[in-house]
Amino acid sequence: MAKRQKTSETKTDTWMTTYSDTVTLLLCFFVLLFASSTINETKWRQIVESFTQGGYVVQPSDTTSELPLEPPKESPNDRLYSTIKDYIDNHNLSSKLFVTKGENTVTLRFGDTILFDPDRAVLREDGKIILDNICDILKESIDLIEMIHIEGHTAANPKGMPQFKNTFEFSTQRAVNVLRYALQEKNIDVKKLSAVGYGQYHPIGDNETAQGRSMNRRVEIVVTSYDNIESD
Repeated sequence: MAKRQKTSETKTDTWMTTYSDTVTLLLCFFVLLFASSTINETKWRQIVESFTQGGYVVQPSDTTSELPLEPPKESPNDRLYSTIKDYIDNHNLSSKLFVTKGENTVTLRFGDTILFDPDRAVLREDGKIILDNICDILKESIDLIEMIHIEGHTAANPKGMPQFKNTFEFSTQRAVNVLRYALQEKNIDVKKLSAVGYGQYHPIGDNETAQGRSMNRRVEIVVTSYDNIESD
């Protein structure tokens, strides 16, 4: 009778050990599921790889994805654009003076009557103030500027200035007068200045309407920056 009782006790102990192991494994499994729901993809891949390799291997934690990325450096072209845009916004000139940015260019467009009276090529006094401030901004970045192209544009059929035979002469004189101011009054390097007149032949509006002709009467300053100079 004693021998049978010993056999029964042995079988009972074995069952309890198996049950304990199963519960422990289940607990580990649920802990692993919980942990995997809060880790990133890289860490989850490390866990899977460690099991598939036949054993648990501690991998170095991936911290690079958690580090903040450095913002891209501002190029000289971006800085010039931002400075001019701030000037326009701070002086409520957004309806008269426009600025756009290309890969290595910043283009300023002076709208109708901001620099000149209609059909005239003489700079307005209030226009000189705006042009003076723009030239100061350009001078601050002059070492980064390759060229400053000044372009004159007119509308079709100007009524005034009979001394000009055509819109090419008229638009060229406007561009030259802007160049002369930048050179003589603001001492901008003459080697970085150019002027050209396009007449009525590069319109941005409809020359058949008053609004379109107003848009076409403009001066544009196209600033080309060196493409091989990096920002500090």
